[in-house]
Amino acid sequence: MRHSVWGLALLLASCAHTPHTAPDLFAFNEMDMHLHCGLERPIPLDDWLSIAANDGRKVIVMLDHLELYRKSPEEYDAWLAEKKFPRWYPMREEGHRAFMADLDDAIAARPDLHLFKGWEIYEGELDTGIDAAAIAMSDIVGWHISPNNGREAPNGATLIKRATQVKELQKQFPIPMMLFHPFTMRIENLQRTAKAQGRDPNTITVEEYRFFKPGEQEELARILDGAPIAIEIGKTTGTLWLDPIVRESFIQDIRPLAELGVQFTVSTDNHYMIHTRQKFQPELYCAALGLTPENTNTLVHELIRQRNARRAN
Repeated sequence: MRHSVWGLALLLASCAHTPHTAPDLFAFNEMDMHLHCGLERPIPLDDWLSIAANDGRKVIVMLDHLELYRKSPEEYDAWLAEKKFPRWYPMREEGHRAFMADLDDAIAARPDLHLFKGWEIYEGELDTGIDAAAIAMSDIVGWHISPNNGREAPNGATLIKRATQVKELQKQFPIPMMLFHPFTMRIENLQRTAKAQGRDPNTITVEEYRFFKPGEQEELARILDGAPIAIEIGKTTGTLWLDPIVRESFIQDIRPLAELGVQFTVSTDNHYMIHTRQKFQPELYCAALGLTPENTNTLVHELIRQRNARRAN
């Protein structure tokens, strides 16, 4: 297996003796690189983090959907009425600042956890323009790869394009970034499309589910090599894993990436209390996909390294 110089350097750097030094490697269940902690948070932040910590988490990336803060007052009221979340933050830049201030307070108050702050941002903003001020507040950013329901499902070309754009953006913002849930989003799209067309989703084949065309995995690995960018393997993977056809497509799409040295993250993507009742067991599918502690810890160690560098200055 090929390992990037970047990944190996991070593991060595993480061993420096600082107040927030990480162990050499966190276990899968100890990391959640995608926890919604803002407008879509069902309970107070410390209680929400405690649920994750009590289930084993030691590293948490606290995120919110950036686009949610662009609602008009009327849209916000209607959204709250539908989603049943408390009114935690105002809209626009005032909300950005208030959310990030709460995350800063949580980081200071929970030295038992490695907490980091960021945004989940819709992938289309890589085409239409980014909110630089919001990104500048972040330790890390996750790009929401959409299922594109009603349109073409995400595929290898999609991910190659987004990886290229994200890598270019990191010249301006040299922080870790993630490509969120591309593989599960393709499955969602194809299954919804089949149902809309009156087709039984159980008739979808491995070949139809496949994310990549020949050569695309190698191209994606080449783009990502040496960059602090990782692909998310979220908790929804575990549910879809029960379908043997989907499972085989995942293995054929993801395992070769791991063998080529691509880095990954694991996460819950929890929003609601009901999500916390489904146990987070990434070890049930990670090994078959080629995920290891080594290729899922690289962003964590880079986040810790960057934080320690800021504190040293």
